[in-house]
Amino acid sequence: MLDDTQITVMELAGQGYSCAQIVMLMGLRTMGRDNADLTRAMAALANGASSGDLCGALTGGLCLMSLHTGKGLDDERPVLGGRTLAGALIKWFREEELKGQIAPTCRAIFEAAGVAFTGNDMDPSVGCGGLVAHTWAKAMEILQENGFDPTEGRPES
Repeated sequence: MLDDTQITVMELAGQGYSCAQIVMLMGLRTMGRDNADLTRAMAALANGASSGDLCGALTGGLCLMSLHTGKGLDDERPVLGGRTLAGALIKWFREEELKGQIAPTCRAIFEAAGVAFTGNDMDPSVGCGGLVAHTWAKAMEILQENGFDPTEGRPES
C-alpha cells in the first residue's frame, strides 16, 4: 500500500518531473515556496546526470538539504555542519536504502532490479518512486534532527 509521500511522488512523476526534481519540489512545497528556475535546474541530475552515475534521488536530497544549509546570498554564510548532514544522507542511502549491496548509481540500481539502464527516469520496475519517497523523508528527518524546520528554510533572494 502506498503512503501519501509515495502517492505524491508518483503524481509528480506522472506530470513528467524527474527524481531529483521531485525531491526538490516536495521540499519547496513543504516551505510553501515555488521556484521554477531551481526546479528546471534540478532536471540535470536525473538519471545520474543522464549517464547512469550518482542516483538523482540522492543528489536531489543533497540539494534539498543544501537549500537549508548552503550560501545563497552575498551577505550569507553556509551553515556550519551542512556537509556533515549531507554525509549522513549519503551514509543512510548506501547502508539502509541500498543495504550496502550496490553502488548508489542509477545504472547499478537498475541492474540490481534486472532492468537495463536506458535513461528512463522513475521506472516503476526498479522502484525509483520508493527511492525518491524514502530519500525525501530521510532528508527531512536529518534536517529536523539537527534543528532545522523544513517548513521554513533560509530567506528568499
